Amino acid sequence: MKAGIICIGDELLIGQTLNTNAFWIAKKLNSIGFSIREQVTIADNENVILNALESSLQGADVVLITGGLGPTNDDLTMPTLNKYFGGSLVKDEKVYQHVKQLVTSRGFVMNESNENQAIVPDNCTVIHNANGTAPALWFEKEGKVVVAMPGVPYETKHIITEEVIPKLRKQFDLPEIINQMVYTQGLPESMLAEQLKDWEENLPETIKLAYLPSPGRVKLRLSSKGK
Repeated sequence: MKAGIICIGDELLIGQTLNTNAFWIAKKLNSIGFSIREQVTIADNENVILNALESSLQGADVVLITGGLGPTNDDLTMPTLNKYFGGSLVKDEKVYQHVKQLVTSRGFVMNESNENQAIVPDNCTVIHNANGTAPALWFEKEGKVVVAMPGVPYETKHIITEEVIPKLRKQFDLPEIINQMVYTQGLPESMLAEQLKDWEENLPETIKLAYLPSPGRVKLRLSSKGK
């Protein structure tokens, strides 16, 4: 199974915010059996989002999207996905009550932006966000899954761990993926590869070897997946 990761936000593109979501999501998906096809970081722009999603879905079974689900005018992910999947926007009463409780418990009064957080596409599964106001959105099309989540890292992690991963495990027959690291020191990558040439050529087809050089050492990653 293949997965794509799309991170939306101008702040990520200009280096204002470190994109820790992509790093964390990739490790999490790989640990449950997904091969990561691509990671892309894009701007808050409708056409850019649509193009990235269409491209990613051509080669991935699951696409996880973070960012752009907030209450302000520059948050375009939700209406763009609604347009892509051909839905209509409706008010979700459960989301509304959750947002209202969060806002009023902090001593604030609900405003239009807060209320808009409860507007969601009618053709998706709404996933509860226990740590924030923006819910996650689960779409399905032709056997493929697209999940949009808020970009706040601790909200994303909780949603993926508690909600998304269990649903993906239930829906897809996932293989096991094992990555084993071997650390070497004292030989540059080219010399190490020469010494390991015969051994590498005789590895089983199910095991792949990757050389990951860094100053002073070379990491060897042995990867295998299957049942």
